[in-house]
Amino acid sequence: MESSGLLEGLEGDAREQRAELIPWLLERGITPEQIANSYQPMLMASNRFLGDDGTRYSARQISDAAGLDLELLKRVQRASGLPRFDDPDTAMYTGVDRDAAGYAKKFMDLGFHSDQIVLVVQVITEGLARAAEVMRFAALEAVSQPGATELDLAKRSEALLRNVSPLLGPLVDNMLRLQLLHMMETEAVSTAERAEGMLLPGARDVTIAFADLVGFTKLGEVVAPEDLERLAHQLTDLAREVAEPPVRYVKSIGDEVMLVSTDPTAMLDAVLDLVDATEAIEDFPRLRVGVASGQAVSRAGDWFGGAVNLASRVTSASRPGAVLVTEAARDAIGDEERFTWSFAGARRLKNIKDDVKLFRARRAKSG
Repeated sequence: MESSGLLEGLEGDAREQRAELIPWLLERGITPEQIANSYQPMLMASNRFLGDDGTRYSARQISDAAGLDLELLKRVQRASGLPRFDDPDTAMYTGVDRDAAGYAKKFMDLGFHSDQIVLVVQVITEGLARAAEVMRFAALEAVSQPGATELDLAKRSEALLRNVSPLLGPLVDNMLRLQLLHMMETEAVSTAERAEGMLLPGARDVTIAFADLVGFTKLGEVVAPEDLERLAHQLTDLAREVAEPPVRYVKSIGDEVMLVSTDPTAMLDAVLDLVDATEAIEDFPRLRVGVASGQAVSRAGDWFGGAVNLASRVTSASRPGAVLVTEAARDAIGDEERFTWSFAGARRLKNIKDDVKLFRARRAKSG
């Protein structure tokens, strides 16, 4: 083992632990070269259950095997956010990379064009990267114990991944199917769009709402980062709870959440419920909400356009605990008996050309 150089640069306890780990890895068919090239040898055995058997492929090999254009492969790899290598003949990619390229080729054969494939990969990556980070933390927490050695961690992580890895594919597949079903139901093509032959969602009339936590930045000066993260996650959970069709949760941006709906009345109900839910939590930061109706475009799971920008600016003008609604949204909601209104003035909002008339919405008191 000394002559192999696998202990080079290690001293003391770290050297002893690595010397204990290496024979166990070799027994599992992992080669000295693979161990030497690994950043985390203790996780090599468990990584095999995630599709990394230690074999490496070049971009050209993957391109040739999948029948996928090399330039498109580079774009897909760039969209995935994972390490890339400019030399197409550098053998640094795993079997998972190879399989992903094969799926991209299958999508092309089904009629998807390259830009669509790259966009799908990018959006999926953004969501799964967060999921992977949470799962990594949970997995390491499950196998870590005080005083654990590299060999202890390697054995426990291998045992965990042996049972977890078969569940990952079905889990992601099921969640994606649920999201697609929900999207198909809530993003129905309108009569006007069908008449115009619009196969892709274009600009449409929707109601957008943003809600953010008041004083979140200042709170970060006195509250631990993990507590801030907990508050942000709690807001996201509450927003998802109130977002029942036709209201849809779009995303969270730090201390802010975004919702969209084709029904302005349903949206107002949802955000008032959200404010009530946060007010009921002891020591939870107060919420401010802005709602605007108008034209917006859906792309890659997000929304863009005038209504989005306006709702964001209205939120910034709102006071703690208040729900401010633009005149267009107020008119679209009409005189619903379960809401009361007060005129909040005509405001000059940043990057908005004209003054914007705003109304504060409240839940009407029963009885």
